[in-house]
Amino acid sequence: MQILKTHVEFCSDLFPQTQSEIEKWGGQIWGEDLAKYLIKQLNQFGVITNGYVVEDWGYIIYLENEKYQPIWIGCGHYEEYHNGFLIFLNPSQPIIRQWIFKKINISDQLIELANIIDRILYQNSNIKQIKWWENHGK
Repeated sequence: MQILKTHVEFCSDLFPQTQSEIEKWGGQIWGEDLAKYLIKQLNQFGVITNGYVVEDWGYIIYLENEKYQPIWIGCGHYEEYHNGFLIFLNPSQPIIRQWIFKKINISDQLIELANIIDRILYQNSNIKQIKWWENHGK
């Protein structure tokens, strides 16, 4: 069984709540600065993004690179810690259904994106307590 890294939590004071998050969401949605940071860093690694959108739980970053379709990246505040954040890849399973009968394996793309996110996080000394959750691919 393959272990995929698709969810990573960490702590950092680099991504405080923005004024618009406080005004619009009462501080419940938090992570816009993280989304902007990830977009900039992903682009430097050749992962082209199409901006981000806010959801009721955080932010979605859509990827433009055809090889990463249909994967998107989610991020937001992780309430386990006062300065905690969570980044995740979706879908998180290596085999996905496309159309009705066709199944495709996106393991390589998930692994590659997880490695890029890992490098982005570890290269910044202001990001601490990086912990990947274990996801056993099926």
